[in-house]
Amino acid sequence: MQMTEPFAATIAAVVPVIWLVGAVEVHQMMKIYLTSARHLEDTAGQAEKLLRDAGEQPTSEQLVELNKEIGERLNEGVEQTKLFPPGFLNFLWTAVVAVLLVSEFEALRWLAADDPGPRPGLAMYMLVTTMVGFGAVTIVPVAVAMTQTMGHLRRGKERHAAVGDAVEAQVDRLRARVDGYRDGVEELQREVDAVRSDRGE
Repeated sequence: MQMTEPFAATIAAVVPVIWLVGAVEVHQMMKIYLTSARHLEDTAGQAEKLLRDAGEQPTSEQLVELNKEIGERLNEGVEQTKLFPPGFLNFLWTAVVAVLLVSEFEALRWLAADDPGPRPGLAMYMLVTTMVGFGAVTIVPVAVAMTQTMGHLRRGKERHAAVGDAVEAQVDRLRARVDGYRDGVEELQREVDAVRSDRGE
């Protein structure tokens, strides 16, 4: 492998495109994270309001319900911020931009030189850094999208299971109530039968 004019010209043209796509993706993902961070603040605010509304001396039942509701709200807010780590994203994109900047500079310098030579090491560096750039602008968004999808799916399953458990508990309470009524009816019937027996009916 060695440097050629078409190769250097292609690198010089492709690198700015990678920069542009990457910058747009980073901007979009930071917007997602900002929305998630605001959601976390909102859920914390809602939890504080629930605490204030409970008053100075809530009953034990209120405390149990309050603890459950606040926990659910805060957990939901924290889950939203786990979609992707912005610190890692910034570090990754800074590193990619740095190596691509060297590739762009070297490609333009090679094209501008009178007799630049084949420089196989430089050609290999440009190939590798360009592929790293392509990877950064394709793999990171896919990973973020998959993380979001799996997070939504897991939360959906948890809510579905919670609703199912609540319905089942409600059905169990209704069954217990019906069984209680049935026991009461049977007891009354026995008493009626005993009275009739005493009367000789």
